[in-house]
Amino acid sequence: MTISVRPTVLVGPNRPNRPAPSSRSWLRSDRRVGVALLLPAIIVFAVFVFYPLGRVLVLSVQGTDIFGQPSSFVGFQNYVRTFTDPTFGSTMLNTALFCAGVVAGRIVFGLLIVVPLTVKLRGMPVFRALLTSPMVVSVSAASVAFAALLAPGTGFVNTVITNAGGEPIPWLTSTHWALLSVIVVTVWGSLGFTVLLLLGAFGAIDQDVVEAAHLDGAGSFRTFWSISLPLVTPTMFFIVVTGTVEALTTFGQVQILTGGGPANSSRTLVYAIYQQAFGAASANFGLAAALGVVLFLLVLGLSLVQFGVLEKRVNY
Repeated sequence: MTISVRPTVLVGPNRPNRPAPSSRSWLRSDRRVGVALLLPAIIVFAVFVFYPLGRVLVLSVQGTDIFGQPSSFVGFQNYVRTFTDPTFGSTMLNTALFCAGVVAGRIVFGLLIVVPLTVKLRGMPVFRALLTSPMVVSVSAASVAFAALLAPGTGFVNTVITNAGGEPIPWLTSTHWALLSVIVVTVWGSLGFTVLLLLGAFGAIDQDVVEAAHLDGAGSFRTFWSISLPLVTPTMFFIVVTGTVEALTTFGQVQILTGGGPANSSRTLVYAIYQQAFGAASANFGLAAALGVVLFLLVLGLSLVQFGVLEKRVNY
């Protein structure tokens, strides 16, 4: 006689519990994966950002010997010499004017160019391509070209002014015009990228919203001011933030067009760093590093103000 025994299956609370994986082990595993994925970026930042920043901080509290090499610890003497330098105030003023002029010029001229380009006409893509072409021109090539165009005697711009009966303008050799000329060249060089960003922003606007505004009786200007412009404020905020950083770190245009002159009228903070480190007869890396720390704090402070104040007016 055969007796068959069926295996007992426990259901419900009598079912034996399998050991559940620990949540802490899963968390540790996720952290290891996250660190592994971030490790290449951390290494790049450490080599190209954190180490140079730390090196600048160290150099800013060191002196410089007769050979231009860092010497002994001098504390905050480099910062004291920087802030008491008679040219420091004019350098900061030139930097502020240059930054404001470049950012405002990018926004104003970018909108003036992009708004007509939003009209759907035949051949408009060709004009869009032409107006975004300055972004492919290098800073050095554009600066050399504008230096020839704005030359005091034989420049094309002054030749046109003279033929029209006017007096030639010393664009690059006058304390009244040098900084403005560098601003114009910088705005021209960055206008292609600005136009490209704004074209994408305006192209992403839902046309149903615009048509609804027209049906409600809103005119073209009212529709642009109250609907289109608020919808592209995220892109404009991006242009302001990146344009500010780019303007504060501009060097090539100043070096090629004016060399910081005449009489330091176009000398910006970045160019002052270059002059202290490489342009003077005796290099002083300590003073240059102190100016670099000032530039870092200026960029950081303006970025925090922009994100704390301007971002509140952005319509996401």
